[in-house]
Amino acid sequence: MKNPATMLLDSVDVFLAWLSTSVKQTAESYCEIQTADAENVLVANDGSLLSILRVNGVKGLVGQEEFERLHEGFAGSLESTLAHSGHTIQAYFNYDPSNVDETIRHIYKPAEQTAEKVRLDLKDLFEERVKYLSRYCADESVFLVLWTRPSLLNGEQYKQSQKEKLKRIREDKLPPFLQSQNLVAAIPDLREAHDSFVRSTVNDLEPFNISVDLLNGHEAVYEMRRSVDPDFTAKDWRPVLPGDKVNLKLLKKMTGRASDLLWPPLARQILPRDAENLDLRKVRIGDRIYSTVFIELFPQEIKSFTSLFNRTLATQIPWRISFLLDSDGVSSLRFKKLISSILSFSSAHNRLLSDSANLLEYLSVNTDDAIVKLRVACATWAPEGELALLRTRTSELAKAIQGWGAADVSEVSGDPFGGVVSSMLGVSSESLATASVAPLSDITYMLPLTRPASPWQQGALLFRTPDGKPWPFQPGSSQQTTFIDLMYARPGSGKSVLSNALNLALVLSGGLQRLPRIAIIDIGPSSSGLISLLKEALPADQRHLVAYHRLRMTPDYAINPFDTQLGCRFPTAQERSFLVNFVSLLATPVGSDRPYDGITDMAGMVVDEMFKMTEDGANARLYTPSIEPLIDGILEEIGFVQDKKTTWWEVTDALFSSGFVHEAMLAQRYATPLLADAASICRTPTIEDLYGKIVAPTGEPLITAFARMISGAVREYPILSRITNFDIGDARVVSLDLDEVAKSGGESADRQTAVMYMLARYVLGRHFYLTEDNVKDMPKAYHDYHLTRVDEIRDDMKRIVYDEFHRTSSAKAVRDQVVIDMREGRKWKVQVALISQSLEDFDSVMIDFATSVFIMDAGPAQAIKRTQETFGLTETATTALRTRVHGPREGGSTFLAQFATKNGINTQLLTLTLGPVELWSFSTTPVDVLIRNKLYQRIGPAKARQLLARLFPSGSIAKLIEERLQLIKEEAGLIQEHADLSVVDKLTNDVLEAYSKNPDIRSLPF
Repeated sequence: MKNPATMLLDSVDVFLAWLSTSVKQTAESYCEIQTADAENVLVANDGSLLSILRVNGVKGLVGQEEFERLHEGFAGSLESTLAHSGHTIQAYFNYDPSNVDETIRHIYKPAEQTAEKVRLDLKDLFEERVKYLSRYCADESVFLVLWTRPSLLNGEQYKQSQKEKLKRIREDKLPPFLQSQNLVAAIPDLREAHDSFVRSTVNDLEPFNISVDLLNGHEAVYEMRRSVDPDFTAKDWRPVLPGDKVNLKLLKKMTGRASDLLWPPLARQILPRDAENLDLRKVRIGDRIYSTVFIELFPQEIKSFTSLFNRTLATQIPWRISFLLDSDGVSSLRFKKLISSILSFSSAHNRLLSDSANLLEYLSVNTDDAIVKLRVACATWAPEGELALLRTRTSELAKAIQGWGAADVSEVSGDPFGGVVSSMLGVSSESLATASVAPLSDITYMLPLTRPASPWQQGALLFRTPDGKPWPFQPGSSQQTTFIDLMYARPGSGKSVLSNALNLALVLSGGLQRLPRIAIIDIGPSSSGLISLLKEALPADQRHLVAYHRLRMTPDYAINPFDTQLGCRFPTAQERSFLVNFVSLLATPVGSDRPYDGITDMAGMVVDEMFKMTEDGANARLYTPSIEPLIDGILEEIGFVQDKKTTWWEVTDALFSSGFVHEAMLAQRYATPLLADAASICRTPTIEDLYGKIVAPTGEPLITAFARMISGAVREYPILSRITNFDIGDARVVSLDLDEVAKSGGESADRQTAVMYMLARYVLGRHFYLTEDNVKDMPKAYHDYHLTRVDEIRDDMKRIVYDEFHRTSSAKAVRDQVVIDMREGRKWKVQVALISQSLEDFDSVMIDFATSVFIMDAGPAQAIKRTQETFGLTETATTALRTRVHGPREGGSTFLAQFATKNGINTQLLTLTLGPVELWSFSTTPVDVLIRNKLYQRIGPAKARQLLARLFPSGSIAKLIEERLQLIKEEAGLIQEHADLSVVDKLTNDVLEAYSKNPDIRSLPF
């Protein structure tokens, strides 16, 4: 039992605590939050329960039609709740351009961690992203705070709840929580009503495409503190709540009250630093000074929040606004109505007030529209000491609000700090703003609920909305079930730059332990910049993991599509399917989109017979010494005994069992069949019996037509007629440039293009689909080797990119293979990206499978109409496509994107804003590529990009080249000393001269 002295001290402490709180002597006394009651529920001092919803925004473009539907639906969902007393809603919006760099760093944090893990030195790139994007973006947040107040209970219910609480305290002998959180502050009778209120609000928002997250207690308190003192709140700060670990060592040493060593008061955690009233309008909190603006007279013309937001955009001031809605607004008018009725004879103002009260009461009784009490407080801030800047920002904010439907504002509150608290998130259920009463439908019209929402909180690629909201995106994330990208636009619209940015984002996906497998089938050098960027960022011993190859029709680039996995005498099911498609393509007449009837079936049989012919046995290919001196030397070293019947398969097995894996792969190339074998095997008795009597449309036997076309392919495509000489090795991010071998301009060229696309797909993606089931069919000696590979491949993110996809329009085999990749890619974590110039370049089934669509260019009216019909775009989205989508400009390229996520379709207007270094890395404009490559050769890629970014921050020299060419035309004959140099060469020399005079790139002028 406590002695009298201790009890007296406790009583004094309680009295002093009550006194300081009542008269608002400390900053903490303004905070009503007491403790946590459940995972998503906090408790206020008076027993009120509150929960916080983070409003991510809307999952589609919002025009007038969408806004009206959303507004009516949201107002309707709250009508029954707010028609009666007991509930309060705070709608909070915060906009801070000065704090966006922290937000951007947080979004990129997983990507930076991945870069470190895979040993990519991209620190300069991340720094540039933060610095450059900060020019165009601002930190934004929107929250709804849902309060359930004791006034929900009638007098008798409230008294009974208090009695039960006191009874529990006595029975459990709970100590007074003087210096800790009061664990029994909640009113139990409110819990069920509060849970129902929160649950119904969340559920009611979903049908209107509003994305919200119900915050847990730790997240809610973090966001509160961030609204109070963001400069003093780290991203990883976590409040201490009931259930969190308590320091038991301190408990053992304590000599006073045990409750004082429990969870510290939330008010102290939420308001970590003291505040100071500088005068009647300004307050210092930490390192910032604040000024509050209250709405005194509400807009005469009700306008949406977007109207107010747009008015503040031009000023770029930081600001926030808090709408506090209290239920049963009619009851707050009753006294005013009574007085104004009595005094109505004395002034017209009183008569108007009485009439207004009568009208609101009529609306509450005779319509479904709830009448609520509303108080609105806005605040802006500046760094400590910047009083003039704060006054300017306050004036700008006031003018923006005054222009928002002719609202009137005031800075007078009588309590400057209390005014700032009124604009904080969830700290108090009270507000010093002037109270007004209005129909709920009018108020919801003004709430900040329609900002664009991203399904991703973090991502390795950061888009932005045209008005500056950061919009993270992560390809291959769990937000989507499959990963099929379609991207289309006319040339010069930024497709290649976006594709490179998406590929880089996959490389930097959060959680990766090694580089993903990315296969890029390119036409031209558009991906060479990405490859160079990655190669230069990797340490020297890992640069072989990234490769760019320009495929040529020469023996040096010979690729045998009939190569199998190491040690395998037969292809896997996936490889066989590919080979049948490939052989069928080669046996398709030029100008036709499909082979003759029976060719595909026969191709499958031919493929099977080819591998039967070359497996172990009498027909296996015999080992020939001197072809590969390296192999000969190793065989002699390991003591391999050979004879005239030794086969390449035996050599392969011997090398592998001795640990020479790479050399075994080289030997196996001589063991597998070649394309030329198909022309002879098709005449074997087994195939003759089935297909010998079938006549082709040309009048010749089908087998003869098949053999003729295969022989023609061997002759026309030298890189298919020899054993493999071209090898991508261990490279994981590979680009094959088909520009030289995939031509356009005629049926023969279309056929060659199709063959090269198929060949590139085989070379780059043949290992993507290996599984444990495939290993069971392989020789036992190779099981462990392939199982290790399968485990790694299965965990790896994989991506196949088909650029200039319109080149395959006449190649059914290629498109069939793409559809197979789309259908089965999810099981193997394979992403497929198709890039072309028109929506019509994609088959309908490809469009059906697409989960991410990037429309980079509006195109003519008929193209816009097709896009609208195909993707079900609303009129708002269609108008945005027609008027807002554009190619690269200062600030980036704007496009329309549609994402199919687990939470539905998300359609947004987004802008890709890259810094100068990335722009120069990804640029595909011919003159840009030319000067970039020349500088790469002279001073190295890294310095070249930095130099170009510094001198030409727009990311291109195309305009400058045009100006110089025009000058040459106008001054012909006056520059003979440079007649032998091209304009690009001259510009390159100018750049190198500037660099040689001042190697410090940072000090060069823009």
